[in-house]
Amino acid sequence: MTTFRTYLKIFLSHRVYIAIYLVMLSLVGVIIGLSSYSGTAGEFQVAPANVAVIDRDGSELSGALAQHVLQGNNQVEVADEKRAIQDAVARDQVSYLLVIPEDWGEGLLDAARRGTQAPNLETYVSYYSGIGRLLDIEVTGYADGLYGMASTLGGSAADVIDATDAAWEGSTQVSMVKQAASPLPTSIVTAAEFASYPIFSSAMVCIAVLMSSVGRRPVRDRRLASPEPARARNLALLGACVVIALITWAWNFALEVAVLGGSALASSPVQLALVGAALLVYALVSASIGFLAGQLGVSENAANALANILGMVMSFLGGAWTGLSLLPDELLAVARFTPAYWVTLVVEGAAGMGEVSTATVLPLVGNLGICALFGVAAVLVGLALGRDSVTGQRDSIAR
Repeated sequence: MTTFRTYLKIFLSHRVYIAIYLVMLSLVGVIIGLSSYSGTAGEFQVAPANVAVIDRDGSELSGALAQHVLQGNNQVEVADEKRAIQDAVARDQVSYLLVIPEDWGEGLLDAARRGTQAPNLETYVSYYSGIGRLLDIEVTGYADGLYGMASTLGGSAADVIDATDAAWEGSTQVSMVKQAASPLPTSIVTAAEFASYPIFSSAMVCIAVLMSSVGRRPVRDRRLASPEPARARNLALLGACVVIALITWAWNFALEVAVLGGSALASSPVQLALVGAALLVYALVSASIGFLAGQLGVSENAANALANILGMVMSFLGGAWTGLSLLPDELLAVARFTPAYWVTLVVEGAAGMGEVSTATVLPLVGNLGICALFGVAAVLVGLALGRDSVTGQRDSIAR
């Protein structure tokens, strides 16, 4: 127990590494998550557009068409002059401007009776947004509806308008499908994916520096000369590595939940727990790689370089910077051999989980198992290297 406490004191004495890797980098992840925060989802509402209608016809059909365009939108008065029309569209005063030519209504009824082409409408669409183009498609559809009803049903203009409006109102029926489980906020998903970098770099560099300090000749000689069994020393060292990993994970995950995931605690507890489990497994894997680096005798400067390079590479291959969907197939094939890839699969799978059930949770747990195998392999190699190193050191002391 004394050796274990000594290892933790050595770890806590490196305050610069703790401040840079553990605190500052994790705060960067939270800031990135805040930048992607989209707020609470509310009721969907169609944004009104600024529209103008110039009715040169004045018929019942043109009046119905003009009313359809203005419904739910903001009407803008534009003079019936070529210069005024051009200025309104060019200066984005209107997103959509409709000019109904003279005798358009009568021409449409006459074309419907004869089966010829309906008269054209004069339309202007602003290039500043796409809403004008959507309105143009809607207006064209309504005008085609008037023509179709006039050709099939006949009757007066009022009859044609009533039939078209009735068909138009019943043509779009939308129903909402409610998910059984609430998805996680985008902000915490983004922060959790970025956390693969600070978790790996902080855990690896702190453990590698700890083992570098323990491996210095004066400290090493005292350890080997002590009556404490080698097994107890190794267990104390592994325990210190696990504690460092737990501190790294607890700080990052608690910070993300406190700042970004308050609502998810109540609405998506299972999904949030899966994200936390993924980061915990990744922290333990990072600690195992740091343990391996320490057993290899990596110096303090080399530990800093390896922690940053490997942390960035693995977080990139895990989709923290660009997303897995944007990576080419060649990089995805390489990414499958990194623990960060499997952690990201768990985070994204938990974030998009529509229903919490055994069928949806077990595949993610399987991915966590694959990620944990990387850590197990690193620990076994590190222990083998450590045993050979201790045997060699004892032989040299005996001589």
